[in-house]
Amino acid sequence: MVGIVIFTAGREDAYEDYRRSVQEGYQPEELAAFLEENFTARASDNEPIRLWGTSVEDKWQNVSQGDIALVYRDGGFIAQARVLNTLDDFELAEHLYDVEGNPWDIDNAWQYLTFFTDFEEIEVDIEPFNKLVGYDENYRPQGFTRVADSRIRDVHETYDSVETAISELTESGSKVHIVDEEDDNGTDSENAEIALGSRLVDASRNGSDPDTFEQLVAKAFSRLGFDSQWIEGGDDTDVQVIAPVHAIIEVKARGSGSLQSPDASRIRGHRDACGAEHAVVVAPGFRPAAIDDANRDGLVLLDAERLAALVERSDHYGLTPEAIAPVLFEPGAFQDDRLDDIDDIIGARLTAAEQLVAVLDALERGGGWHTPTEIHHILVGMLDDGVPDAAAIEDSLVLLSHPALGVVKRDEKRYRLATSAAMGRELLEKSGEIVSDGVVEKKK
Repeated sequence: MVGIVIFTAGREDAYEDYRRSVQEGYQPEELAAFLEENFTARASDNEPIRLWGTSVEDKWQNVSQGDIALVYRDGGFIAQARVLNTLDDFELAEHLYDVEGNPWDIDNAWQYLTFFTDFEEIEVDIEPFNKLVGYDENYRPQGFTRVADSRIRDVHETYDSVETAISELTESGSKVHIVDEEDDNGTDSENAEIALGSRLVDASRNGSDPDTFEQLVAKAFSRLGFDSQWIEGGDDTDVQVIAPVHAIIEVKARGSGSLQSPDASRIRGHRDACGAEHAVVVAPGFRPAAIDDANRDGLVLLDAERLAALVERSDHYGLTPEAIAPVLFEPGAFQDDRLDDIDDIIGARLTAAEQLVAVLDALERGGGWHTPTEIHHILVGMLDDGVPDAAAIEDSLVLLSHPALGVVKRDEKRYRLATSAAMGRELLEKSGEIVSDGVVEKKK
């Protein structure tokens, strides 16, 4: 969960440190001697390195990437930023702060460093912030601190996200909206899927209304089973997936029908800055140059029509996000060959579903206890072709005997129905799937 970090720049020496280290920042070459090459100190090549040091180790240890940082001075907040990284480095702190006029204390050094991105100057009085997080109205920050998680949870429950709460307080920054998979029109699933797919494609070509396209993309990922967020006013991320994988998604509507360049290096930098596993660009289509950039920089390109096709398959066949993710988030362009991979997954699921149904029917026909080999012989007499071998049958029996289903009972190496085959199908339905024409599909 995103937290809130506060540091103060009240004294003149502290304010000068803030102006130099955070407001102005440093160019990479100024700090190159202290930072390892693979350390992420800034989110993109277009911004300086911004950082702040503290000696308050216990508070600093709780700071996490993505937390919102607020700078306090003289009764209000003068700036906000987002935490990018942290580093315990005495030598760098000494280089930055052991200057004339600073109360540098080698035994209480400001060696616990926090790096920032998305810096912005603001003017916000302390009183509305105190009310937001539940502090006493007379509270004034002293030094470096992080708002307690219990207060953060209360803010999250009230505003849907900490980012939205701070955005409303400061009238700046982005708002994060949690998106659920329920259709916003209240229609049934089949009509909702058709509406979402067509709306996605139409919105992708409407460059005058980017918010609509962003919200539809967020809803599409939610429908695929991912925990999805729409980031209103986000500069580098329009949609974010946080589970079961972490991915940032940039959404680009284009009236021309295609995106020339995704600005891959910037998006890659933001992916790394956010600590995300994947970076995705969604647009109506992509030029060959954009695909080349994506392959080189490890981005995923996904056009609106194929996203709609993926949602349609997921809705109809009940694909899980864990099954989709390895195909969807493979770097490069999501093209027809990847839809073929999804169809192969669906085919395997259908084969497994047909096998579950056949095993139920075979157990009922045989009656009593049977080994997987005996079930195989029964199926040979029932099916014209496609009879699974004994090992595959045993896998199905193990699944059907799982306590969550309890359709089949197990006695050493033998199995029997715990109920009728028809009742077994009903139990499968209650588990979230329904047997229809010999195929287990997602319940409509």
